[in-house]
Amino acid sequence: MRSTFTTMRAAGALAVLSVLGGGLAAPAHAAVAPSHAAVAPARAEVAPAHAVAEERVPAAVAAPADPALREKADRIMNLTYRQFASTPHIPPFNWTTDGCSVPGGSLPYRKVFRPACVQHDFGYRNYGARHELKLDPTRETKNWIDGRFRTEMRRICDDTYTGARKNRECRNAAEVYYLGVQLGGDASFF
Repeated sequence: MRSTFTTMRAAGALAVLSVLGGGLAAPAHAAVAPSHAAVAPARAEVAPAHAVAEERVPAAVAAPADPALREKADRIMNLTYRQFASTPHIPPFNWTTDGCSVPGGSLPYRKVFRPACVQHDFGYRNYGARHELKLDPTRETKNWIDGRFRTEMRRICDDTYTGARKNRECRNAAEVYYLGVQLGGDASFF
C-alpha cells in the first residue's frame, strides 16, 4: 500500500512538471526548507555567490529592506493559515492574490489549499523581486516561503481530513503543490 502512495506522489510530480513545461529544475545547491521550519531565515546569512537567485536579482533590487518592515512581514508569514486569514491587511504590504493558480488548468485540492496559497502569494509579493517591497529576493527566502506553504498545506490536511487514507492523499497532493512552486515558482519570485 505504501508504494502505491509513493507512486501516486511521483506521478503527481511528473504531472506538475509536464504542466509547467520541461527543463525546469531546482539548482543542486538550493536547500529546501525543512517541513517543520516555521521561522524566518536569518537576515545575517548571505547566499553563496554562485546562487542562481543572486545572478537574477540586480544589485539595486537586492538592497536590504527596512528591518522593522521585514520583521512585521516575518511575523505575518509565520502565522498559521487560520491566523493569517484573520490578519488585517495593513499597508504597505501587497495583499493581492490569485488563489491557487495552477498553470494549464485545475488540480484537485485547489479549493482546499486556497488559504495556504493566499499566504504563499503574500510571501512572493512582498519578499520577491517582482513587486514593490522586495524585502528579500534571495533563494534562501524563496525556499523558506515555499516551506511555509508546505507546512500550512499539511496543517490544512490535518484539520480537514481525520481519516488516514484521505489525510494521506491530501498530504500527497500538498507535496505535488510544493514541488510545483519549488520547480516552477522562480519566474514569479525573482
